[in-house]
Amino acid sequence: MESNSNDNYVLVLEDRTEVKNEKEAGKLSVVSGIDDKGNLKTTEAAAANQAAFLKFNNKDGLLKNFMTNFLKQFNNPTHFGLYKVLADNVEQGVDNLRTMLQSREKPESNQQLAEIGVSFDDYLPQKKNTTAIDPEKVDWKMLDNLGLSRERLEQGGELEKMLNWQKTNLVTISVPIGDTTIYTEARLAFRTDDNGNIGLAIHPLRKEPQLDFPYMGYKFSPEEKEALLATGNLGKTIEVTPKNAEPFSAYVSIDPQTNEIIALRADRVNIPKEIKGVTLSDAQYKDLVEGKAVKVEGMTAKSGKSFNATLQVNAEKKGIEFIFDNNRGFKERQQQTQQQGVPHKLCGLELSEKQREALDSGRTLYLKNMVDKQGQPFNAYVRMDKEQNRPRFYKWNPDKKQETGKEKVVAVAEEHKTQVAVNNHGKTNEATKNVKEPLKTGQTQPTAAQKQKQDENKQKKSRGRKM
Repeated sequence: MESNSNDNYVLVLEDRTEVKNEKEAGKLSVVSGIDDKGNLKTTEAAAANQAAFLKFNNKDGLLKNFMTNFLKQFNNPTHFGLYKVLADNVEQGVDNLRTMLQSREKPESNQQLAEIGVSFDDYLPQKKNTTAIDPEKVDWKMLDNLGLSRERLEQGGELEKMLNWQKTNLVTISVPIGDTTIYTEARLAFRTDDNGNIGLAIHPLRKEPQLDFPYMGYKFSPEEKEALLATGNLGKTIEVTPKNAEPFSAYVSIDPQTNEIIALRADRVNIPKEIKGVTLSDAQYKDLVEGKAVKVEGMTAKSGKSFNATLQVNAEKKGIEFIFDNNRGFKERQQQTQQQGVPHKLCGLELSEKQREALDSGRTLYLKNMVDKQGQPFNAYVRMDKEQNRPRFYKWNPDKKQETGKEKVVAVAEEHKTQVAVNNHGKTNEATKNVKEPLKTGQTQPTAAQKQKQDENKQKKSRGRKM
């Protein structure tokens, strides 16, 4: 039974998906190949099938490629076993293998099976910690008091940001105060204390930036307040003094999501001389280092296209910010940012906190009695588009694939499709093109009164042409 490194061997597959007890051996067959779709092919372990066997040798790399495809095909490889058997003695080898499998509880059989078995663990992808923070070192219970969980942050696409020392987007948190609970929005981030323990930093949403109060010992002048409110960036470096710490030179910006004032140590910002294929002039580089806004033309995007933008150090972004629409002030850009995300009201329907939390965590909801632009109610599946940070409407549940295997996305539920198309988007079909009034809920055809008006209009137009 033992394979020799100089001899070819075949792989015998044990399929245990239909066995009734642990002692019973699964169905044994010899691997004969893999089809063009990656599906495994096997044949009966008979000498007459030698020509069909897929043969391996310890000196080649065929086994590694085979195992990669094998593990892609089988969702649960623990239901299967693979064993090496000499190619020129298949029938006897499989008989011996079956005997070992039927007595696998015996130490000698177990040892022999281990010697000829192919270990799946050697070929499974190795999970690597690709985040800056080891999740095992985080006390996830600290999220409980905020009504959050690791699972919810992961579903909402925010967990990876936190595990890389970044802040989340605005998320809804619950703050218990006495017998009541206050729901608000905040950005969250992991930070370490003096002992190196990982804690949670909460950056709550503020109504407006607190520019009238000293910030880390620095009082903003009227001109500096105006610059921050106009652009979101101070436009220069200042010296700030944290509590119980040494003063340092910093860039200062406003977080557009929370209105929090953010400082970034100037000595921790690396400003390159060349940006997106353009070498900055000495004057441009000097202005950028000092915190000023610099217009740069002819930069090259990843797509290869040329573009222009205004560059400026942004403390919240911890580096250089690319400003593409310089005609819009910070307030306008900020309003657009804050209007995105899970709204409190969707098409006239006031969302509960639980509904907003569900949408924020990536779940799909079927919402009823929303109202289109003409005041008519409609129903639809709703899910947040995380890339564009806005809600999307679906005709079918987007979590379930259609028979074609492709996800069909339509504006709204089927029974309200025509109604919303006409009322919201001004679209018509042959039946509704002459209807002037908004369609009612679920309406796809003109009413009797609307039909009569259509006929009357047609007759008037017809008489007009004859005259």
